[in-house]
Amino acid sequence: MKKSAILLGMALALTALWLNVGFYETYFAEDNRAVFFIKKYPTLQVRFESIFLSDQDDKPLERLSDEERSVVIEYCKYRLGIETEMKTQDELDACKEK
Repeated sequence: MKKSAILLGMALALTALWLNVGFYETYFAEDNRAVFFIKKYPTLQVRFESIFLSDQDDKPLERLSDEERSVVIEYCKYRLGIETEMKTQDELDACKEK
C-alpha cells in the first residue's frame, strides 16, 4: 500500500512537471544552451523554439513564414503569457525576449 502511494505521488509530480515546465535552446556561435522555464499555461508541449535567440538578424513580420509565425505565437503564449494573432510588427516586437 505504501509503495503504490509513493508511485502515485511520483506519477502526479512528473505529470505536473511535464505540463508546467518547458525549454528552448539558444543558437549563438559561442554559447549554445538549453533554457528551462515555467510555462504561463499548462500544455503537453515541452520543447519550444524562439526565432529571436540566434546570431541571425531579426526578421520583420512580413518575412516570416506561416510556420515561423506559429512558432512565435506558441513561444509568446507559453513562455511569456502573451496571446497574439501576430498581425502587426508591434505584436512581434512584444514577443521578443525581455
